[in-house]
Amino acid sequence: MSPILLDLVADRSATFTATVIIAGAGIVFLMLVLLIIIFYLFGKVVSSAEAKAKKGKTNKITKSEQKLPTPAPAKKASAPAPQVEAGISGEVVAAIAAAVAVSEGEGAVVKSIRRVNVVNVRGRNPWANAAVYDNTRPF
Repeated sequence: MSPILLDLVADRSATFTATVIIAGAGIVFLMLVLLIIIFYLFGKVVSSAEAKAKKGKTNKITKSEQKLPTPAPAKKASAPAPQVEAGISGEVVAAIAAAVAVSEGEGAVVKSIRRVNVVNVRGRNPWANAAVYDNTRPF
């Protein structure tokens, strides 16, 4: 190594340390500003391309297509009532149907609701068994 480089490496003065910290922070800040500018310009390019594509699609509609009457919306067929086992209240059925509709979407249909016999293993409920399994499984 050259003697000048060795002198710089061995220099542990406060001014040298402050210079290195300020230069490093300045470089990081400038790169952050550069990335912000790049992402801003990229967003402008993409939004202008989307606007051009949207404008092109609306211009492609011919006059004959514009004069066509719009058909009346189709009526939804009501789903058949689910088969419910005796002893399950209507509130429980409504809650289950609402949960299925939220998780699966409006097109989901509940066909039946029935109780399931749960076999307790070691006297625990299924949630406790799931917790034991989750906490004791190997990595």
